[in-house]
Amino acid sequence: MEELIKLLLEPLVTNIKKVKIEKNHDGSTTSFLLSIPKEDIAKVIGKEGKMIKTIKNLLKIRASKEQTYVTLEVQEQ
Repeated sequence: MEELIKLLLEPLVTNIKKVKIEKNHDGSTTSFLLSIPKEDIAKVIGKEGKMIKTIKNLLKIRASKEQTYVTLEVQEQ
């Protein structure tokens, strides 16, 4: 799942190595906390939040195939 997140974020950020992904697994739920650099946060969220909603939807599709539940939160570094 982390590989998918990195794959989706790579074209949006200037340096993928600056993005921090924290994973928390609790039963059948996996939570991801993304720390995005200030200069890239607007590109990741997108206009009216459309980009982050799309990323979340793609993660939910992948999670449903793996029969699990995923949450994603974004914060600024």
